[in-house]
Amino acid sequence: MKKLAELAIFNNAVDSLEHGIRMYRDETYPNAHKYAILAVYQAIELFLKDALYRINPVLIYADIDKQVGDDSRTVGYRDAIARLANLGVHIAPKSKQSIERLQKRRNVVEHREYKPSGDDRSCMADAVKVLYDFVPQYLKDGELADYVDDDLWRELQVFILDYDKLVAEAQTQVDELTTVPPGDYGPEAVECPICGNATLVIGGKDERDYCFFCRRTVPMAQCCDCSEYYPAEMLEEVSRCPECLRAQWEKD
Repeated sequence: MKKLAELAIFNNAVDSLEHGIRMYRDETYPNAHKYAILAVYQAIELFLKDALYRINPVLIYADIDKQVGDDSRTVGYRDAIARLANLGVHIAPKSKQSIERLQKRRNVVEHREYKPSGDDRSCMADAVKVLYDFVPQYLKDGELADYVDDDLWRELQVFILDYDKLVAEAQTQVDELTTVPPGDYGPEAVECPICGNATLVIGGKDERDYCFFCRRTVPMAQCCDCSEYYPAEMLEEVSRCPECLRAQWEKD
């Protein structure tokens, strides 16, 4: 179940992203991709402002030398990027190019007209990938996946982003974390009960069980008999897994 953040600007950004994903996948609504472009770009600007707000709320305003209020003008994309860079929060040049490509498409839609293009999907996908990578860098109270509807998050991974590439990236992170010199014991990677990939590392992030594909904490527990890992909630009342319980029942 998705969570709500304490900051309204973050929740607003998530709402725009979810709306963009819904429009992105809609094959029946006329000009759905037009609204997906607008929503995804809006989400990007809001997440950038959210990153600034978490450093200091006044940084989201264009003119911080004047008294600010609810109707004060806020920074746009370029100013937000520049301020974040000055504060040590950097966005890679390739990521900037992806955002600016979507920005140009948004400007045409907003100020002239929308003409469907064969690269609408790739344009949005590249920009969403920036959010996918950027938001976890500054988000201190969880993962982006925690705040997005579960079904939409899966849609994002499977249909908008390159699923196989994401799995490969996650596997690389897992390998780097679990590969240790011969004779040493490193963190253990197991199959994630959510995505089914072997990308869940026991104690993999901040000493919590973490799936590098799902990008979320997935608490696991070991069966006291077979030592296999299962979702912690499955072993809350008994410390044995269903298979071991069945074997014990048949034995008795």
